[in-house]
Formats: sequence, C-alpha cells, structure tokens
Amino acid sequence: MLAENLQETEIDSAEVDRERRRSASAFSKFRDAVQAIALDLYRAHLSDHNLEVGIAAGRPATQPMCSGRYGAKFLSARTFEDALKVMRSAKMILMTTEYWDDPTKQESRVRRYQASPSLIEALQGAGASVVAIQRRADAEGIVLKGKKNKRTGKKPRVPYGDVVFANQARDRLHIINHMLLDHWADLALPDEDVKRKLTEIAKQRDKTPAHPPDFSARTVHRVFNNKDWEQGGRFNGAWWINCPSDLRRNIVINGKRTVEVDYSGLHAAMLFAELGKHIPDDPYERCLRQTGSPKERKLIKLTFNALLNADSVQQPSKIEGYSEDLTGLGWDDFKRFIVNSYPELKHHFGSGVGLRLQRKDSDLAEVIMLKFAKRRYACLPVHDSFIVHHEMEDVLIDTMKTAFQDMFGAVGEVKPEIGDDLPVAKTGEVLIEDIGGLLAPRGCEGRLQAFWDMRGKK
Repeated sequence: MLAENLQETEIDSAEVDRERRRSASAFSKFRDAVQAIALDLYRAHLSDHNLEVGIAAGRPATQPMCSGRYGAKFLSARTFEDALKVMRSAKMILMTTEYWDDPTKQESRVRRYQASPSLIEALQGAGASVVAIQRRADAEGIVLKGKKNKRTGKKPRVPYGDVVFANQARDRLHIINHMLLDHWADLALPDEDVKRKLTEIAKQRDKTPAHPPDFSARTVHRVFNNKDWEQGGRFNGAWWINCPSDLRRNIVINGKRTVEVDYSGLHAAMLFAELGKHIPDDPYERCLRQTGSPKERKLIKLTFNALLNADSVQQPSKIEGYSEDLTGLGWDDFKRFIVNSYPELKHHFGSGVGLRLQRKDSDLAEVIMLKFAKRRYACLPVHDSFIVHHEMEDVLIDTMKTAFQDMFGAVGEVKPEIGDDLPVAKTGEVLIEDIGGLLAPRGCEGRLQAFWDMRGKK
C-alpha cells in the first residue's frame, strides 16, 4: 500500500517528473526499493531513535549497489533513486545530515536520513516489527575482501566467479542461518538498562556509547581476507557477536538462560597441536606474573594474538587498556617478553599467521553449528566461543572437544561462562510478573511473544 500511495504522489507532485503509472515489472522494482529504504531506516529507529542512516544517491553510487556479486539485484539504480526522491518529497524520510565532499577525500560522507513519524506509523500499521525483519535469503553470505586501502583504511569487497569452495560454504551457511532464524535470542534486561550498561561500558573505555543491539540482525555471513580463501572466514553480522561480554551474560534464547563456552587460548592451542606438542590447559599461564589476575591474562592474550596477526614484531601499537602497572614492563619490552616466552612458536610472531588461524577456527565454528543445526538446537557463534541453552552446556563442550580433536588430532580445553541471575523459563512458565506485562509485554518479553506469534502464523 505504501508503494502504491507513493506512486500516486509522484504523478501528482510538481517536484517529481512522472506522468503515468509504472508497468507491473517496473512497479515491482519500485516497491522493492521503497521497502528496502523504509525497512533500513526502521531498523535504525528500533535500535536508537536518534540513529541516522547514510544513503548514497547518484548513478556512480547506486549502480554498484544494485549489481554484481554483492549488489541487491532485485533493485535497479534508476528506480532506487526514484524511490528515494519521492519518499523525501512525501516527507516519509527526513534528511538529517547533508552530503559533504572532503577535498582530501579522507572523510567525505553521504547524506544521512531518519524515518519520519508518519513512516514509522505506516510500517507498524502494516505489521512491521523487529521480529518480522529478515535479511534477504538471496543476499551474498560469502564475502571476499582485498587488502586494506591505505587512504581509507577499509578493505574493499572483491568480486569472484564460480568458486567451488564458496558455493559449498554458501550451502552450509544457509543451514546455519536457518537454525539461527528458528530461535529468538535477546537480552534479559529492560531496554533502558541495556542503554545504561552500554553507556557505563563506554565510559570505562573512554569511547562513545554503542547503539543498542539491532535484534533483527539474526543471521551471519563469512568474511575472507586479502583475496585469499585461506585467510579469515569468520562469521559476522549477528547482533550478539559485537555485544560486549558484560552484556552477553544476559543473553537468553527463546526466553531461557544461556551459557557461553569458549576455547582456552584457541590460536595458541592450534599452533601447539600443529607442532605435535602438548596443549597447556591455559596457554597464556607461562606469561603470568600476578597469579590469578584476569586483567593481566587479558593483556597477554590480546598481545599474543596481535603479534600473530602482525607482519612484524615491531608493528603492533599499544593495545587498548595496556598497563605497565600490571605487566611491570614497557610496551616494547612486553612484546619481546611474550615472544621469548614461546620459543617453540617464535617464528610465528610477526608472520601474519593469525588470518590463516582464523580460517581454521571459522571452519571449526562451522562444524559445531552444523551439528547443533542437525539436532535443531540453537547455537550462537562468537568467533571462538558459542552460546547455547544452559542445559546444553555438556553437549556443547563435548561437541567442541570432538571437533577440535578431529581437526587437529588433539584435545583443546574449553571453559564455560554462565550468566548470573538470569530468568529460566520452564515449559508453560511466563517470565513476566505483573498483570500489565502479561496483557502487553514489553522489551524482550514483547519481542519473544511477537516471535512466537509470527511462528504460529507460518
């Protein structure tokens, strides 16, 4: 209905050059363009009412967006521009930041928009909600990137042809995403508490607070690096992957408490296994000077992995949160201390081996998620850790150990992190205590109820 009304607006408007209605095929593309713009802005609104969305205009920007390996092939550049123009004319979308062309080409930005109140009202009246929004099934989920552009600091997406590995990985990805869409993951906190915690975390890190999670981002894609299928490959895209660890302990799946289990020092364990050496229970323990200090261990872990990812031992700059009070050493001395503590791995530091190890840990993650998908259980990936229903902890640990042993011929240690004081829903039990909440559930309870309602209609 929205697209039909906008087409009539085009014909009646003096600002838009259109005299007649589109053909059926052209209107289909116009409707898809309107929907793409509207839902993108609606997703931003649901996450944060102040969030802006950059939308590029002009044929040089829209043509690549609508074609190629990564383009939205259901759109056409011309129709997208028509949709953007009439939605602005009809005050359905509001431009909040003007286009700016930086003469140095370092910080240019596209126009930024927000959904107008009338668009929000129209979408909600048509049944739009966070649980109803899904990534298109035909969107490319296997992404190959090139090397980082020194000017922009970004890695461009690289087109590729009919690659057997990519085709097979895409088929497996569809199975994993079907599993993820079959369950509802959320945070068992009031939405205002989520915002407050994100603000507290940002203050601790001296950063701008992150936007609340986009709960519609429920599927994953794989990203490979440096035009090389053997580098990278990790799963990205789902909201919980970038969720701070302080908040992840509050994740619930289908309203039930979860447990997160990770591999202990995964990349170090992989390298030990490849050398045929014993894998320590804690590969970072030999560097600890203050026994039992989690902050010191975290610095060791981050520095260890930064050295594996770097092209030289001198390259890594001081990591966030580094403290001489914890290590007793300056940054350069601390890096040398880490390298000298692992003589058997010394040749790997400064070699850039980290991306090759990411390919292996992503393959490991794929195996684990496929096993859960086969059982129709939920398993949320967070790179080298996984989140499942708390009663599945033992199943997850066994699956992780078996997968590691099958791939590397050795057993890697895994450890659980269980959220505290989270609600556990039993069969037939409702997590809402007040009667008003029962009649009109809000926040995570409301989203879960909407998810079950949507599932019931299928």
